[in-house]
Amino acid sequence: MSTADLLGTPADPPRPHDHTDDPHTEERRRLLRTAGRAGVGGFVAWLCQPLLVALLSSSDTDVPTLETLEAAPWVGTVEVVLFSVIGGCLLTLVLATWRVLRLSRPHASVASTVGLVMGLVAGAGWLLAAAGSLSLYTSVGAGLADVSPRAEVQAAALQASYVAITAALVLVAVGSTGWYVMLLTAGRRSGLVGTPLAVVLALLLLGPAHQLAAPWAAPWGLVTFVLGSLVLGIAMLVKARR
Repeated sequence: MSTADLLGTPADPPRPHDHTDDPHTEERRRLLRTAGRAGVGGFVAWLCQPLLVALLSSSDTDVPTLETLEAAPWVGTVEVVLFSVIGGCLLTLVLATWRVLRLSRPHASVASTVGLVMGLVAGAGWLLAAAGSLSLYTSVGAGLADVSPRAEVQAAALQASYVAITAALVLVAVGSTGWYVMLLTAGRRSGLVGTPLAVVLALLLLGPAHQLAAPWAAPWGLVTFVLGSLVLGIAMLVKARR
């Protein structure tokens, strides 16, 4: 019988806790990398959209008509691809961060689950915007000439379609707001969201708040969440390297 057995103490001194002993470490890093790449990828796709549309569009008028659609037939294809990529990247970011949260807190509360669903709704909003963009370049959009040859009537019909696409972006903003609130609460408790990242996310929420305070303003405040995807993506990639 050893001295350690007689004294009731372990033979070897306990080692300090090492996070590499966590069986979920590699899975956590993989999920963080997935979330990070999705966040950055979504921002890059959004950044490419106005550039490509500007290159493909040859119309100088601000009033949309069937003639402007026919002058740039590939705009719809570009927009549906890019908006779908943004939506897919956001869905990947939301689900990957959710799985990271579940590694540290297996039992999700109802409130945090609602935040997850709202994040998924935000991703679906981008897909809805993609569908609305392409619908203008189908036979339905071409049917504007049969509805009326007048440019004013065509412009009114197209403007209504643009309002519907903007409504999809409003859905993105509403869903992202709920998801951000979940990250600022459940994400903070789990250690996924640190103080600097929490401050940035809270500041990004001022974008839609400004939109509510100025209803007729241009909806640029709604796209602050695209910048949030970039910030979250970079933060997740940094965490994956630790």
